[in-house]
Amino acid sequence: MRRWFLLLLALITSFQVFSSSALACNCIADPYSKKYIYYKKTWYGTKRKWTCEYKCQDLRQQQTIVVGTHEDWYVSDKGLEGICDGLHYVNRYNNYVQDFVWALEEARYFDASESTAAELKKWNSESCR
Repeated sequence: MRRWFLLLLALITSFQVFSSSALACNCIADPYSKKYIYYKKTWYGTKRKWTCEYKCQDLRQQQTIVVGTHEDWYVSDKGLEGICDGLHYVNRYNNYVQDFVWALEEARYFDASESTAAELKKWNSESCR
């Protein structure tokens, strides 16, 4: 019985260390930092390139501002094109325009290794491994 208790305690401790280190290395977007650096609209779609500022925290709890560059091609505009990683939008009814519009609900922390921005992936590989 005591051996099982010690094994369980060791597993819980190792899980806590693993989860705290995984949660300690993350980024969050500044929702007001987005800047379009390229925007070309044609009859068949839109090519967009934009930057966003991210506040990233490494395993030693040090914070760094990383500017990530994103690029994508969109066939239609539905309101969620060209957003920064980690931003959560909801579709709400707007009385002024009398239609549903996408509105920023919150910025969420995310794993930089899953970003589409090469700068965030590079920061993650240098600071979080």
